[in-house]
Amino acid sequence: MGISKVNEVIGSSLLGFEDAARTVIERANRTLRGIKGIEVIEKQVKVGDEGLQEYRVRLRLLFDVAPDTLLHW
Repeated sequence: MGISKVNEVIGSSLLGFEDAARTVIERANRTLRGIKGIEVIEKQVKVGDEGLQEYRVRLRLLFDVAPDTLLHW
């Protein structure tokens, strides 16, 4: 029987929403194993005097929890 967990994370980029999401996923893959799904919850754009300044995405990541046989304690 498997157990999954859900985390919400926020990422940003100067290039666009897709780049912001890619940045989040690449970073999450360094510390989380078994990411099974991603849901885009929210998109935002930071606007300043010179126009668009930053793209932001809030993602929900679904990943597997390590089975008992892989626990370190």
